[in-house]
Amino acid sequence: MLSRFEKEINKIEKDFEKSVEILANTLKNRKIDDDFFLIDLKELDEEVIKFIALLHPQGEYLREAIAILKITPFLNKIKRSIKYFIKKYNFKNEKIDALYQVALTSLETLKLAIKGDTIEDAYSTIISQEKIADEIYKELFTELKTKENIEEIFQIINVAKRLERITDSVKTITKYLLFAKEGMEF
Repeated sequence: MLSRFEKEINKIEKDFEKSVEILANTLKNRKIDDDFFLIDLKELDEEVIKFIALLHPQGEYLREAIAILKITPFLNKIKRSIKYFIKKYNFKNEKIDALYQVALTSLETLKLAIKGDTIEDAYSTIISQEKIADEIYKELFTELKTKENIEEIFQIINVAKRLERITDSVKTITKYLLFAKEGMEF
């Protein structure tokens, strides 16, 4: 029989996993549906705070609760970036498409690592994906120097930045999950 600690942390973990899965699926499908709007990251924060305040977890429970508490702002960034991307990406650009693929892959990698409890294995892949996104973003900036239409440049930069932020946020989330699992500092 599960202890109250284990039941509560399992509920928090499931809510966290569901949020990551919805974000990944929304980006993958390029469509904002009801699930996207039902993500309530403030509620997840409140669950973690209640868990800490009422159950006084120790060791691994405390690390996991703190990690999820630290992660929720990054999930929020991903959520806002996905929404912006879906609403504003109404043109064709090879570099944006490449950034999209890297962002989607990194979010999917995170989702699978969480479900499979293989965050250590996924870490190097996610770091590589974040570096690829940074390179694509730099290449895009170089290409934009040849364009003259300022509105087009700003539109491309804003969409690209949102996608690049997704990979940055996934990397940070991965570091927090490693902290939760192993207690390592970063």
